[in-house]
Amino acid sequence: AYFSKTGHSEKIARAMGDALNIEPVDIAQNPSLSQVDLLFIVSGIYYGQSDNKVVEFGRKLKPAMVQRVALVTSCSSGKYASDNLSQALKKNYIEILGECMVMGSFFIRAAGRPNQKDYDKAIEFAKNMIKKA
Repeated sequence: AYFSKTGHSEKIARAMGDALNIEPVDIAQNPSLSQVDLLFIVSGIYYGQSDNKVVEFGRKLKPAMVQRVALVTSCSSGKYASDNLSQALKKNYIEILGECMVMGSFFIRAAGRPNQKDYDKAIEFAKNMIKKA
């Protein structure tokens, strides 16, 4: 599942989906989840935190819907993690298996990102999380 304001997270999710042979879905479509062993949530960091729409999506998840989550975030500074999303998931007793951060661009900051190197990093992370799960 992904949330993307700029299109970066969607590109990352699609690259992961192509590599894993799964179809990513935009959280705006309110995906129906039931008995999911591992859910990847791909989203950006905006002004130091996950967007409220992503956090609200996380608040709605329950252990009967999703056992584990792996987070993939894009951020132009490379310094922020999705702490507010992580807190929402933990309050609902959803296990966070891991988090991967890739570079995203914002105006001229980190221009050209995400790039193939970033997609490859997210794909490798996803494969490792599947093995770990």
